[in-house]
Amino acid sequence: MVSGHSTGQTGNSPTDKEQLLKRIITALKSGTLELPSLPDIALDVRVAANQDNLNIEDLARLVQQDPGLSAYLLKVSISSYYKRRHATNNLGSALRRLGLNATRDLTASYALKTLFCINNAQIKRRLREIWQRSVYTAALAHVMARHCGFDPDRALLAGLLQDIGALPILANLKEYPALLDDQVAIDDLLNNYTGKISALVLNHWQFDHELVAVGLERGNWLRDKPGPADLADLVLVARYHSYLGEPSHKTLPQLSTLPAFQKLKLGEIGPQQGLAFLREAQQEIDELRSALL
Repeated sequence: MVSGHSTGQTGNSPTDKEQLLKRIITALKSGTLELPSLPDIALDVRVAANQDNLNIEDLARLVQQDPGLSAYLLKVSISSYYKRRHATNNLGSALRRLGLNATRDLTASYALKTLFCINNAQIKRRLREIWQRSVYTAALAHVMARHCGFDPDRALLAGLLQDIGALPILANLKEYPALLDDQVAIDDLLNNYTGKISALVLNHWQFDHELVAVGLERGNWLRDKPGPADLADLVLVARYHSYLGEPSHKTLPQLSTLPAFQKLKLGEIGPQQGLAFLREAQQEIDELRSALL
C-alpha cells in the first residue's frame, strides 16, 4: 500500500495498484504478458552480421533502408571514440570503421529509441525520463568499458537495454487511469518490477545471458556475484554515476562500498564521489548522448 492514499475504490486507490500488479504477475507466470518486439531493422542487421560471407556493401544497402539509422551510424563513426575526425558520406566506409559487431550492437541501440513512444501524454513523459536515464547510463558505460577490458559498444547496448522492462509496466497503466496521477505508486511498480520484466523481455528477444543479467540486476547496488566483474557490474556502476548530483544520490550507498565497483578497479574517486577519469571523457559522453536522444 502507498501511504497517504485512500483505501476506497475510487481515485488513486491502492486497489488499482494491486490489480495492476496481479495482472502483470499473472501474465508473467502464464507467458501471456504482451512484450515489445525488437524493431525489424535491428533483427535484420543481427541476422546479416552473423553471416560468414557478408559483404559490407550488402550490409550498407540494408542499413540504408532506414535513413535515421544511416545518419546515426555515420555520426558515431566520426565520434571521438573512433578517433576519426574526417566526416564521410559513404555508409560502407563508416561501417568498415565500426566493424560488424559494433554495427550490429549500435543498430540495436538506435532501434530501441523507437519503442519508447506511447501516445498517452503522462506515460510518454515518464518513458522519456526513463530513456534519458538509460542513454546517460549507456554513454557512461561505453566510456568506462575501455578502462576495464569490456567491449564499449556492447556496454552501450547493455546500458540502453537495462530498463526495457518498464515498457510493459507503463503500457498496462492505460487500463488503470486512476494510477496515472499516482507517481509514488508508479515509482514503486517500476523499482520493484522493471528488472524482472527486463530479463523476461531480453530472453524473449534472444539476447545472451550476460545481457539478461544486466536487466535483472539493474539497481541492485550490493550485487556481489562470485568471480570477476561482468557486464552487469559495469552497467551498475555506470547507472550509479548517472545519479550523481541528483537528490536521489543521497539515498544510495557510498560508491566505494559497491562490490561491483571494487571488482572493476576503475581508479580514483573524485571529490564528487564519482570516477575522476570520467571528467576527461565528458566530450565523448556528450556526443553519445546527443546521438541517441
